[in-house]
Amino acid sequence: MAAGGSAQSRADELRNQAAQARAHADALEAQAGAWSAGADGERRVAAALDVLPPGWHVHHDRLLRPGRTRTNLDHIVIGPSGLYLVDTKNWAGGTSVHDGNLWQHTSSSSPKGRELDAVARFAGEMEKTLGLPVVPVIALAGGHSTSFPRQRVRGVEIIPFDGLAAWLLDQPQAPGPEGTDLLSRRVAHAYPSASTEPAGTDPDVLTVADVLGAERSTARRTPSPVMVRDTSRPRHRGRARRRPRRRGSVVSALVGLVALWAFSHVGPHLFSNLGAQLGSVVSPAATGSYPLDAPSPAKACQSLGRITVQKVTAAQSALVVPTPDEDTCSWWLAKPRYAFQSPDLMVRTGGSVDRRFAANGTTGARVDMTPGEVSAWIPVNTRLDGWRAGTRARQPFMISLRFTYPQGASHAKARAVEAAAEKKVTRLAEELAKALPARPST
Repeated sequence: MAAGGSAQSRADELRNQAAQARAHADALEAQAGAWSAGADGERRVAAALDVLPPGWHVHHDRLLRPGRTRTNLDHIVIGPSGLYLVDTKNWAGGTSVHDGNLWQHTSSSSPKGRELDAVARFAGEMEKTLGLPVVPVIALAGGHSTSFPRQRVRGVEIIPFDGLAAWLLDQPQAPGPEGTDLLSRRVAHAYPSASTEPAGTDPDVLTVADVLGAERSTARRTPSPVMVRDTSRPRHRGRARRRPRRRGSVVSALVGLVALWAFSHVGPHLFSNLGAQLGSVVSPAATGSYPLDAPSPAKACQSLGRITVQKVTAAQSALVVPTPDEDTCSWWLAKPRYAFQSPDLMVRTGGSVDRRFAANGTTGARVDMTPGEVSAWIPVNTRLDGWRAGTRARQPFMISLRFTYPQGASHAKARAVEAAAEKKVTRLAEELAKALPARPST
């Protein structure tokens, strides 16, 4: 080796390492800039939401799946018109809608369908957890956002941040089974803060006393006495103070809440089995269980019978999921491992569908596809493409079907699975539309 060869080799090696380190540092700096821009946008949207009057509640930066992933929800808004999931996008450049998709324009144009589908999917997860419709919203917080005309794209409302509060206040009121104060507590409990605050420090977390108090007040048909201060945003002048927290450990409250939840999900199974053993001693009306192929007087959605479900889905079985909600019917298409396992097929009718359609501005029938689930939205007197001539819905309803992708499926195979699921839900919706009676006018 020539003189100085080993030293030169070591120098070249160190220079290569330095170049890699600089490239890594540049990448980290770019990521930090993106996160910083996102934080700026979230603060901008939070400030825009802060003008909402008393009766509205906003929770910022919440965990979607606490204890499992760090996926966060930017803003959850609760008001007289319903529940909204607001996702902030502080994109550079302009934004436009073309061919049914949202596009960002900087030095080049990039589609934002993945972002739209993500916020719609998160809203769907919240709906399953809370049992209430959730409107997905993207708030544009970039410098060019004010020129974007508000519109709905793929089921998601796209709104410039400076017009967000006015749009929320303009939505029609949709009274639900509970007040906004108690619902805000439920949301805070289901979706804890994504910050590093110790568990149990959130004063808005729902307690067992809140649940029992709400149930007692509902039975008396009097307003709930719970008054809540939403600490995630400044207190509005004149708002009533929250009552003092009752003494008792947080652990005891959580244990009691879990016990209530478990009883509400497992209890129907126990009472249903007990009724089967006692025969006429326990009636179907008492257990909430009716013959699977006959619609119950209280549940219009059971017009879609077990045999029809099995025939259309090609499932080996169709087991009714007990539910106390008279406007919701659910089925497992295979024997569940747990009593609280999510259903594979769900049908919704009644007032909750009316409120969801009104909140989303749904006037025409459509099918929505998200990874692993396909849903049909059918307003009254509408029909889906593919239905037989003359078939129209005599009352509004929604129907959703969960499906799975084969392990390691290619893109083409995944699309084929989705197409098959869409055909099934279209056929199920047609059968339900034929079976459902017209809803009596009130």
